[in-house]
Amino acid sequence: MSSIFIGCQPIYDSDLVVRAFELLFRNGPGSTASFRDGDRATAAVIINVFTEIGLDNIVGECRAFINITRNFILDGHAQSLPSDRVVLEVLEDIQPDKDIIDALQTLSDMGYTIALDDFVYSPHMEPLIEIADVIKVELPAIDNADLPRHVELLRRSKAQLLAEKIETYEQFEFCRELGFDLYQGYFLSKPRIVSGKSISTSKLTAIQLMGQLSDPAVDIDDLVRTMSMDPSLCYKLMKYINSAAGGHAQPIDSLPAVITHMGLRRLQSFTILTTFAQGAGARPIQMIVTTLTRARMCELLSIAQGNSQPDIYFLAGLFSMLDALLDQPIQQALSAVPLAESISSAILTSEGPLSDVLTCVLNYETGNFDAVGLSDVDTEGIRTAYLNALGWATRSATSITKQD
Repeated sequence: MSSIFIGCQPIYDSDLVVRAFELLFRNGPGSTASFRDGDRATAAVIINVFTEIGLDNIVGECRAFINITRNFILDGHAQSLPSDRVVLEVLEDIQPDKDIIDALQTLSDMGYTIALDDFVYSPHMEPLIEIADVIKVELPAIDNADLPRHVELLRRSKAQLLAEKIETYEQFEFCRELGFDLYQGYFLSKPRIVSGKSISTSKLTAIQLMGQLSDPAVDIDDLVRTMSMDPSLCYKLMKYINSAAGGHAQPIDSLPAVITHMGLRRLQSFTILTTFAQGAGARPIQMIVTTLTRARMCELLSIAQGNSQPDIYFLAGLFSMLDALLDQPIQQALSAVPLAESISSAILTSEGPLSDVLTCVLNYETGNFDAVGLSDVDTEGIRTAYLNALGWATRSATSITKQD
């Protein structure tokens, strides 16, 4: 077991009644956090809150503001959270391109509350303002003389305005005079640190489970058998589904019921987040980079081809490195993972609908450029997919190889 820590800072209304809490990543009992990768920090907060400590134990009946990264939004992991208990806080470095706006609009249409973090008004941010339910105005970044105009511009939207980083009584009174709806900052309350213990989950079990979840026709009994091999994973799943994340009035007390209520997509997101939050152990970082580059490149090329299930291509690339990750021959490594036939065929015999993409990626990876080719994707598209995959993989590997 290892210690885990969550920062919890209250958010007040104008009468100083607590209306919500912001949950913050902490890697120790101190009041600050040290991390380089927001994706892992977000995953750690979610897993620790919903499976280790419990949301109600931290925020009671209030809502929880949780920071979410660009990748977290676009990968669909936000949809695994309970829309009635969380506020999705869009980080300030996320730019309002079409992919982000479309994804946030989908979340909004599903009933999620969207907040903009550390916000300073700029015309190019209007698309985000139109979607937002809460705008957190960053006081230190705005001169007092400019703040009334700032508030006037933002009042044209439907969003509540939250004054954040309030450090003095004078700031609080000034913001209250301007009509802010919500308030947060050290003057009102510093974040308190909530701690607990984390139970490690078997990475092999997580890999097996992800393999099974790649098959839409997977049998629930097979999933139950795999999950039952790892008591800590079962424990986390049961806590998750019976916590505020589950949203069920009656306790769910069996693994088949957990799977039925979560659905395959939410279960897959949970498994990925659990594995990502724990890190990647002692594997050399270059091996992780190679594995993730291959998986992501397969996914990007499948998207460029117009395939409807890019997740399967990602898993094909991921599991094609399973021999190196587990120090076993590929046939032996794959025999422990109940993969969809299309994935195992592509890896073992270079046959089936996924094989063209995987073969293309392997040839590019080894520098066999004369053999690189793919229908519906030109040479420049393949090169772009590789560079994008390499950048994503490098960032991800840096985060998941950190010590827990």
